Amino acid sequence: MLLKDILLGICDYTGDESIEDIIYNSKYAQKGTLFVALRGALSDGHKYIKDAYEKGVRVFVVEDDSMAHAYIDATFIKVNDTRKALATISRNFFNKPDEDIKMIAITGTKGKTTTANIIYEALKKMGAKPGIIGTNGVFYADKEEAVDNTTPESYEVYRILNNMRKEKITHCVLEASSIGLKMKRLYGINFDIGLFTNISHDHIGGIEHPDFDDYFHSKMLLKDISKKFIYNKDDEKLRETIKNGINFSINEESDYKAENIVISDDIFKIQSDFDINGKVFEVKSISKYDIYNYLAAISVLKEIGYDWSEIIDAVKNISIRGRFEEINVNDRLYIIDYAHNYISLKSILETLKHFKKNKIITVFGSVGGRSEKRREELAEVSDELADISIVTSDNPNFEDPAKICNEIASFIKGIHYTEPDREKAIELSYELSDKNDIIVVAGKGHETYQLIKGEKVHYSDKECILKLKEAHDA
Repeated sequence: MLLKDILLGICDYTGDESIEDIIYNSKYAQKGTLFVALRGALSDGHKYIKDAYEKGVRVFVVEDDSMAHAYIDATFIKVNDTRKALATISRNFFNKPDEDIKMIAITGTKGKTTTANIIYEALKKMGAKPGIIGTNGVFYADKEEAVDNTTPESYEVYRILNNMRKEKITHCVLEASSIGLKMKRLYGINFDIGLFTNISHDHIGGIEHPDFDDYFHSKMLLKDISKKFIYNKDDEKLRETIKNGINFSINEESDYKAENIVISDDIFKIQSDFDINGKVFEVKSISKYDIYNYLAAISVLKEIGYDWSEIIDAVKNISIRGRFEEINVNDRLYIIDYAHNYISLKSILETLKHFKKNKIITVFGSVGGRSEKRREELAEVSDELADISIVTSDNPNFEDPAKICNEIASFIKGIHYTEPDREKAIELSYELSDKNDIIVVAGKGHETYQLIKGEKVHYSDKECILKLKEAHDA
């Protein structure tokens, strides 16, 4: 593609250079590529200009062009914000693929992944051809792609959307993280619908957000780039801040209100029934938190233009990989969930308390390199809400798994065990269980690897539990 066409919206350029690809990591530099120097929390792309040049790059988009004189045969395009520039030129390079797909974005502290997947699965059942970008990866048509971030870098977003367009994808459901919005990874997209599920303190401090105001403001950026904006009216912060938009609620009068909620208390019947605006819904859920996710998803589907009858049928019996995914093993209910912090683990354990069951057993750990505070919080919530805690590994990376386990266990006063081998920990949970027990295997969810000493080693909670099922089911 001609450089002058790629730079539309950035600057007026009249040269006739041709560009084969856009890069922002010098590792992929080669002749014919354009290099964008991004400034990040941990590194500055301007430091890698020399490396990219030596590999053949002759066009650079930068915020600081003071070094340009050292590369007399290269073109330097100076901009105020290279992150905005990367999004703009990527959108140009892939010929604005977002304009040919109905775009739906979801932000919030909790519920993004579950809500996005409910919408994605429902759209498939209603005859659409959707794609999804988020925590679980990228899925569309028969294709699957892993991503490093919930919301990928802007170049990757537009590349994926271009591939979706080639497959005639009709809708894209995208998880918009606070960092993704803050770092302008979605710049240039005018979403047909933006959804805000809720807000609470998370991802604050370190390299993410300095304080809650920055975190909240980053998420609110979605409202500015959405044609329709839907929010949770039961969330006090959202209710006080957002003065216009479409809302949903369980407690307040709203555009979409869930009423007459009945949640099953049978551990082998995962089901909730409720009404929305006089329409009766039955969904595969036993959690008030999940009802909010379904209510949010149903609001989106209705605002897209689907009929109530279509939506009612579409949201029945939806299962989401790694999110409250249940497996019956010889009359023990195993639940696989991505819950990996205090908020999410507390939510799932509180949800399970209303069931008619014997006891609750947790199997969980904490990622290597994380703070002692997170480990203490996970330990305390399991100690409070579970009958037995089994502490194990969860992506230990370069940290000693046994050390992590012992650190977590030091905060548990009740019955607990440590087993750094995650598969053995799951086997132990069965040995300690009786019929009608619930075993929550938390932290990994959909993931199919363990991060150990910098390498992703194949591992799956689901595969381990299915082995137990094969061994113990009559």
